[in-house]
Amino acid sequence: NTGHSPSQAWESVDRILERSWKAGDTILIKRGTVYNGSLTLRGSGSAEAPIVLGSYGDESLPLPEIAGGGSYEAILIRNVQYWELQDLRITNKGEAPRPKIAGIRIEADNIEGGVMNHIHIRRCEIADVYGTKTHHNEGGGSGIFYYNVIGGPNPSSFHDLVVEECRLTDCQRDGLTGYLSTGDRSLRKANTGFVFRRNVFEGIPGDQIIVNGCDDALVEYNIVRNCAPGDFADESVPNRMEAAAALWCIHSDGTVFRYNTVQDHKATWDGQAFDVDQNCRNTLFEYNISYNNTGGWLMLCPSDVAFDRNFVSQEGTVVRYNVSINDGLRGYPTRPGWFSPTIHVSGPSDDSVIERNLIVIPAKPDAKIDRTLLEIDNWGGPWPTNLTLRRNTIWILDESPYEVNLGKSIDTRFDGNRLCGRITGEVKGLKPRSCKPDPDGKLPFHPGFPEALRERVMQRLEKLRE
Repeated sequence: NTGHSPSQAWESVDRILERSWKAGDTILIKRGTVYNGSLTLRGSGSAEAPIVLGSYGDESLPLPEIAGGGSYEAILIRNVQYWELQDLRITNKGEAPRPKIAGIRIEADNIEGGVMNHIHIRRCEIADVYGTKTHHNEGGGSGIFYYNVIGGPNPSSFHDLVVEECRLTDCQRDGLTGYLSTGDRSLRKANTGFVFRRNVFEGIPGDQIIVNGCDDALVEYNIVRNCAPGDFADESVPNRMEAAAALWCIHSDGTVFRYNTVQDHKATWDGQAFDVDQNCRNTLFEYNISYNNTGGWLMLCPSDVAFDRNFVSQEGTVVRYNVSINDGLRGYPTRPGWFSPTIHVSGPSDDSVIERNLIVIPAKPDAKIDRTLLEIDNWGGPWPTNLTLRRNTIWILDESPYEVNLGKSIDTRFDGNRLCGRITGEVKGLKPRSCKPDPDGKLPFHPGFPEALRERVMQRLEKLRE
């Protein structure tokens, strides 16, 4: 068959592997069909005429499925560019978990010209990617995984990587994640044009979205929910707990996280909704909602001295206009106690601002659960400096007082916050006011907070009253 019409369709997806595709080509796979095997995309499109891999047929039928069956990846996009994948289902489940497995793997490694352009993934389902539940002993796995190598003769980066309106479910360990060969600032070649928008992540135990090695990435309108429980490594590993957070960045500048909803993250270490990790500058979190996350709401997590390879100090983080409800629920010991403060800030980090957020802390279900509003510490380097918390509304609905531990931080300031509830001791600039914590009252939403997200907040507060 010619493959030029539905009546002349190729009889096997194997034909896709037999050629190198060119600008303007369109490859459509029939709905309701399953291809057992993996695809490696060959050839490149152009800015004017990208190559499209998608579906055709009766829209009442399931999306065409690429079933990797436990392959290293179901779809490999390596050193090619200007591809658009849309309306596909990608699975990759073998008989046993396979370390480092991926649904879609995207690699830029010594690519000619040094930049891999325009990879768009839209309206795809990525499910049942069967990696291991922990990263220990070189394990893990991702629904979508990107990786760029900045060493070698052609240091390689990505431009215009878009993942939009996709659904990632039951992927082990992670959702949409990336890796960078080095974060050394003297070798930096940032990825640009990253947009992760309107995706849903469900049933995933580890990291949901990682922005790695980017400038000015945008992460917006994503939903994380019903996360699978985190796991522990086997007893051969000294620290068996598995660190993960929902949405976070590393080795990146100018990342914006906005209009996202994160609930029920259950990692056995960390487990926050949001994290700014090592070697990041000028990160912005705004208009996000989080609730019921095991490890807390927010972590500022700069480089551990042991990992620092010519990194910069974390600086210029702004966290504003967000809503946190019932974050910090860890029900077992980790490091001292059942560590899960609402906010955790470590050093070195400089000039961070947390402002005009609404933080609602209901009564904890167990007396041993961490009752810390703010924990500041360091990991072998300088302590945080110039952290400002201002004009936040904090409702502590628990009868027990909450701790605010500033450690040896320098110039931590509290200004104009509205605290309803009790804290231990006295903290300059953070005093309980004569107000009643009342979720029924008028909420201090910022004017830019979207109406749809306001309704979601009200629904969550209603559940607290039930």
